[in-house]
Amino acid sequence: MRVRRIVFVDDDSRVLDAFRRMLRKMNGEWESRFFDSVDEAWKSIEADVPDAIVSDLNMPGKSGIDLLKLVRSEPDTQFLPFILLTGNNEVKKRMECLESGATDFLNKPCDFSELVVRLRNALTLKDFQDEVRGQNEILEQRVRERTIELESSRREVIFRLARAAELRDSTTGFHILRVGLLSRMLAEEMGFDAKLQENILLASTLHDIGKLGIADSILLKPARLTPEEFKAMQAHCQIGADVLKSDLHSTFSLLSGGANGSNGLLEYAAEIARTHHEKWDGSGYPAGLSGKEIPVSGRIVAVADVFDALCSKRPYKEAMEFSDALKAIQQGSGSHFDPAVADAMVRRHEDAVSIMNEHSDEQLAEKKFAA
Repeated sequence: MRVRRIVFVDDDSRVLDAFRRMLRKMNGEWESRFFDSVDEAWKSIEADVPDAIVSDLNMPGKSGIDLLKLVRSEPDTQFLPFILLTGNNEVKKRMECLESGATDFLNKPCDFSELVVRLRNALTLKDFQDEVRGQNEILEQRVRERTIELESSRREVIFRLARAAELRDSTTGFHILRVGLLSRMLAEEMGFDAKLQENILLASTLHDIGKLGIADSILLKPARLTPEEFKAMQAHCQIGADVLKSDLHSTFSLLSGGANGSNGLLEYAAEIARTHHEKWDGSGYPAGLSGKEIPVSGRIVAVADVFDALCSKRPYKEAMEFSDALKAIQQGSGSHFDPAVADAMVRRHEDAVSIMNEHSDEQLAEKKFAA
């Protein structure tokens, strides 16, 4: 059996002497420490946390309640059994002690047998509570690990879905990755919180998912599109939104025995897919939205998407210099682009260039080959 360490606090030396005499019977079960002031007791408790505390309520200077509040304020001691000794039978005073976290009361002068029984009960209860807290910590850790695992799986599924769409167009390389990183950078620069930054990173990778519904003769054409073909290509915005916002609840309900719910991230991705080709002046597609009618997610991805496209080589064009691409973004501010997003790109252009260089199609191809 583990020896329990008990701290006794009383400003009356005669009371402490009486405790010492009585507690000799508990040698081998309890190890006792005695203090005549709250300050001395607290120093000892901080240095070597005991298993329980027994303290007089009324003492000159700091009282038993003061010590109780100190004990309950620290993580290492907040759950210790704390028994107060008092000759004060006022209900109001006892309520104050209970509200401060007292475990139990004993009247002074206390009966030794009663003290032993109450302390043993308090220690047994604490053992049980410690076990429950330990099990809760294990469960919380498992939940955290499972949450991380699920989040990792969700991210992987999203990236693989986005990559599946992009693989139909072998000329675009790792466009989705760069657009995601550029979009997160712009969201950060514009002051959006970490959650939105993470969401736009993930959701923006699906901005061109609607290309899965475009005919190969248009999508894979190694030259500029005719006006008719370009109009057909424009449909990828609405196709992507439809794919991502489709009501699959009834299907999920059948597969999960009735569980239902929406996926906020996919709805956010649908918003981006639908609006990333809208323009600030209303001349974009598919709905001709203008200004703040365009969701901010679509406005951010529009800048990231165009910047990457300008800086990337295609069968029908050469890659533009980063400085020229930045000038094009500035020139499009207020017409094609939200001025606030365009300004954010200008402020963070050095970071944007770093993203483009670090995650260029050539760099990533080399990494893949080396692996």
